[in-house]
Amino acid sequence: MNSILIPAVFLASLAICIRLLTYRPVPHARHRPGVGWCAWLLIISSGGQALQILLFGSRSTVSVWQLGVLLVLLVVTYRARGNVARLLRVD
Repeated sequence: MNSILIPAVFLASLAICIRLLTYRPVPHARHRPGVGWCAWLLIISSGGQALQILLFGSRSTVSVWQLGVLLVLLVVTYRARGNVARLLRVD
């Protein structure tokens, strides 16, 4: 079971990180520092998880719950097109 979880968690983490890094705001979009810090935290945590799995490989510890949370976050991130303010519903 762990042989399936590790690549799935890696791909989900990497996809979240890449989508957030490639977000391009519309012209004249307002900058909100709190949302920017939240986006930075999401990028660092998802990218760090992917890097940890890349470095430690099969010795990485992952769980089904972690995969579930990452998949939900992946879906909402892609639906919001990487816009964390829209993800958090900040007006």
